[in-house]
Amino acid sequence: MTITKNGNEVYSKAIGYANLEKKIKNTASTKFRIGSITKAFTAVMIFQLIDEGKISLETPLSDFFKNIPNASSITITNLLNHSSGLFNITNDPKFGEWMLKPSTKNQMLKRIKAHKVDFNPGEQTAYSNTNYLLLGYIIEALDMDLYPQILKKRITGKIGLSDTYYGGKISAKGNESYSYSIAYKYWAKQLETDMSNPGGAGAIVSTSADLTKFMNALFSGQLISDSSLQNMKKTNNNDTCHGLFYANVNGLDVYASEGGIDGFQSVLVHIPTMQTTIALVANGLDYKKIQIMMSAFSILGGQPITIPVFTEVQLSEEEIKQYEGEYACEEVPYKLIFKANGTILMGAPEQSELKELTPTKKDQFTFGPLGIVLDFYPGINAVKFTKGDEKPLMFKRL
Repeated sequence: MTITKNGNEVYSKAIGYANLEKKIKNTASTKFRIGSITKAFTAVMIFQLIDEGKISLETPLSDFFKNIPNASSITITNLLNHSSGLFNITNDPKFGEWMLKPSTKNQMLKRIKAHKVDFNPGEQTAYSNTNYLLLGYIIEALDMDLYPQILKKRITGKIGLSDTYYGGKISAKGNESYSYSIAYKYWAKQLETDMSNPGGAGAIVSTSADLTKFMNALFSGQLISDSSLQNMKKTNNNDTCHGLFYANVNGLDVYASEGGIDGFQSVLVHIPTMQTTIALVANGLDYKKIQIMMSAFSILGGQPITIPVFTEVQLSEEEIKQYEGEYACEEVPYKLIFKANGTILMGAPEQSELKELTPTKKDQFTFGPLGIVLDFYPGINAVKFTKGDEKPLMFKRL
């Protein structure tokens, strides 16, 4: 993880192993596949082409690929903000058969053409890797070069990202990390997606330090014009921008990108008012990345955090059901709702989306992203709600 403030690195930490079998440790210069954070790089190059007058947000997809379903109605905007309606190619039933093998552009286009659209352009928003595969191909068509070379010319060489490039087969000698997932308490090396398949949607390799440099360069006007940056930040619904995602966290405007490919996980966040950027790259996680980022947010804001508990607590369906119900507190105007989902307890304030809660010990659950601890007292049908260092609240079951 790397954190920068006003463009200067204030925190950097590397843990774990790049190669578990050979006990090669991750370092600050170890490179990771960043998955869908690639989309932010692709979007920037599209906006560069817009700045150069070679394309516009209203340019139809049919100018490049006439045989794609709805091509004449799909615009560059629709591709950027996931409102094209094009089927997400990674949901192809045969994806598992071809993801590990090299694919040509024509093979990928043939696969895309074979699927019906999910909805008409602009009717909805639905995340689709297909959109950014096509944007990558459009960049190649307009620059008359291959994506890896264009990426170097337009971004990495321009702002000095020496550890960021279009990936290939993982190279331990090149200080690249393998990825892992945990099952039955053991870490297993994951298979490698062939990078010809994710392309402009997910084929870039980088480090957390380089990712912060990229985001800082983007928001300081080094890569695209101010008008293009404003367009890139525009949302077509609550959170989807044109190459980024938006959220309001504790009153702060946050722009982010995240990725996942094989066992790799990554998050990149920029907070304009704080001039702060946070990047996390991982090759194996046994803890939710959003919880890691929320803890970083809390620390940066001078707020307390809940130290995670990694002890395993196994509860039966019957044990989970004893916590179900609506709970009210005289000190606040809202209720807490808890519902059992098999051996998982879900909970949230009323009229909010129920979240999975983590059992940490007998009659105790936590929700890490917000630092919430819930202590249940089944004998008196009550739950104590504690958030950070705020005053605990006692709720009684109705």
